[in-house]
Amino acid sequence: MEKTKGKLYVVGVPIGNLEDITLRALEVLKNVKIIASEDTRSVKKLLNHYRCGSKKLISLYKDVEIERSHKVLKFLEEGEDVVLTSEAGCPLISDPGAYLVREAYKKGIKVVPVPGVSALTCALSVSGVNLSSGFIFLGFLPRKKTEQKRVLENLPRNLPIVIFESPHRMVKTAKNLLEILGNCECFLARELTKLHEELLWTDLETLAKRENFLGEITLIILPKPKIEKLPIKKEISDLKKKIEELKNSGLKPKEIAKILAEEYKLSAKDIYKLITKD
Repeated sequence: MEKTKGKLYVVGVPIGNLEDITLRALEVLKNVKIIASEDTRSVKKLLNHYRCGSKKLISLYKDVEIERSHKVLKFLEEGEDVVLTSEAGCPLISDPGAYLVREAYKKGIKVVPVPGVSALTCALSVSGVNLSSGFIFLGFLPRKKTEQKRVLENLPRNLPIVIFESPHRMVKTAKNLLEILGNCECFLARELTKLHEELLWTDLETLAKRENFLGEITLIILPKPKIEKLPIKKEISDLKKKIEELKNSGLKPKEIAKILAEEYKLSAKDIYKLITKD
């Protein structure tokens, strides 16, 4: 008689605030004896906080992912249930675990999702970005600028781009993004759910001038607005006439730019330059 195989529970864990965990995730963590995690230190902190009891912890970080995955698979084939977690958030979202999960399917092992918080969905939900047409998630960009450029220049230019970045690389990455993409509007989500959480609408030029960043970062970069060129001189003349009328009414340049950008379907920044260049 063939032995019953164990189940692989893919469990989402908090990204900062330890209270951001589901009741179901806690139940699974308490009942399963073996946990494979990208960082056993962080999962131990979570287990101790909720008094989940003693567990066998298997470190499953990038450099040992394949080797340790086979160890985990052996436990599963012997009938032991195993939990897979990340250091923070949902496993496989820019974290190790894909190899283990794919091999589990190949071996007929049941994979059970236990969803939880993710920095990706958390940042998007509080950004106010319109996602009706979708977005592009890149995770962590390559380290080298030439590779970053290759990745970014081959993407569609009409969708928001979401990246993760570590604090010690963010200064350099911000400068590279500005050079490659130009000065795009962006939303910075730093230290999500933690004590020093920062949610900020800014642009790449401002970020490139920032001297330091603390804590893990999720950055949403908006596409540059399409600039419709006015086809004939008459329309430019008409635009300048409208600018003068609004100036005489007492409106400020930024207010004028916003009004005319909507009317003429142009970039507010370009109209602002036209207003202030004289």
